[in-house]
Amino acid sequence: MLANVTLLAADRDLTDDLIISRILLGKREYYEILVRRYNSLFYKTARGILSKEEDIEDVMQEAYIRGFEKLHQFRKEARFSTWLGRILINCALQHLNKMNKKHYVSIDALKNEDLESLKDETSITDNTQDVSENLKKALESAISHLPSKYRVVFILREIELISVADTAAMLDISEDNVKIR
Repeated sequence: MLANVTLLAADRDLTDDLIISRILLGKREYYEILVRRYNSLFYKTARGILSKEEDIEDVMQEAYIRGFEKLHQFRKEARFSTWLGRILINCALQHLNKMNKKHYVSIDALKNEDLESLKDETSITDNTQDVSENLKKALESAISHLPSKYRVVFILREIELISVADTAAMLDISEDNVKIR
């Protein structure tokens, strides 16, 4: 394990292409560098589609395994993060369909008590920190109620600050569609 830490520290500045070349030459341990490099982005992306922590972890692991197994198919037409991100999104959507967890909520479908609790959460108090925390919770709640096709675009664009072109490539949709969503 200590050798891995040294490897990661020494190779931190390597490009994805160079790391991939080394992996394809048999140095499998280099895949960990890519996993660590993109883990946060992919977690947030998976979280944009799925809500249960264990589902997110399962999908991320599945995507990393598929990416490793298919690494020889990576044609470098897009960035590695875009390519592996697409694999992750496909895994998450397959998982979502498998579990039949499509859950869309319109404002009209919310019950009065749901609206009251949202109102309570966003009420103005004297404590600025409470207001900020309540606003954060209300925004997270609103984002989590978005249909997954809108939620994932929002997270990639507004939270991760991924470009329109890269978001379109990751989601396999047009740039115009990214802008619309």
